[in-house]
Amino acid sequence: MRLDLFLKKTHLVKRRELARELCEEGMVRVDGTPRKASFEVKAGVELEFPLYNRLIRARVLNVPEGNVPRGDQWTYIEVLEERWAPTDDAQMSDPLAPRPKTPTFH
Repeated sequence: MRLDLFLKKTHLVKRRELARELCEEGMVRVDGTPRKASFEVKAGVELEFPLYNRLIRARVLNVPEGNVPRGDQWTYIEVLEERWAPTDDAQMSDPLAPRPKTPTFH
């Protein structure tokens, strides 16, 4: 199965077009090597890619034959690591921390 289609079918990426763009920009790594969208995914390989403000590393357990219901995605992938990407703002190192309020002057 193609890499971009695998990312879409296993619900790691919401749209296939986004998966294809990530692959073409060299941001999706398979076993540490950047791969194109047409790369054939096989069981046992590790995927690593950024998605919005997260970095995801996952192992392929199986390759699906058809569509995958959202609840069954974990039979095809195992998330090894999911961490937040560093932000430019030093105060926002914790993505779950509330944003500081802007002072209002009356």
